[in-house]
Amino acid sequence: MSESSDLMSKNTRARIVSVIGLGVVGIALIILGSVTSWQRTLIPGSFDGEVQNIVTYEVDQPGVDDWVSLSIGGHETTTGNDALVCMEEGSIITKAAFSRHVFVDGQQCELPFPRQALTDSVVPLLLVGVLVLFGVPLRTRRNSEPQLDDES
Repeated sequence: MSESSDLMSKNTRARIVSVIGLGVVGIALIILGSVTSWQRTLIPGSFDGEVQNIVTYEVDQPGVDDWVSLSIGGHETTTGNDALVCMEEGSIITKAAFSRHVFVDGQQCELPFPRQALTDSVVPLLLVGVLVLFGVPLRTRRNSEPQLDDES
């Protein structure tokens, strides 16, 4: 093996390690962002108690992306304003963990899917799919071109 092919092999390995490292960091950030977004909804938690201290914080688009701080049975939580569809100050709620079904004053209500959490989960997966769909075929096509020998 010549010195130039050994150097090219080292460069190729370094490039592969870099791409894998960036991929791992990217996946970790996607997972962290998704987990954080889902934790800011009422869906993962279980609650049993009276709703108190509802405070709405307006963000960039009032009424659309507001955050709500509230207390349920003494447990402080922050969620999107879409959770208020099912409850109001003084309501008694019961909810199992990882369920969208909430019992409010004995009546069942279904929490809407949280738009922000869905967006933070779905959009990165779609982007990865597009990169794989268009990136892999280009790479394999480029590497599968016939090699011409200069033996004359």
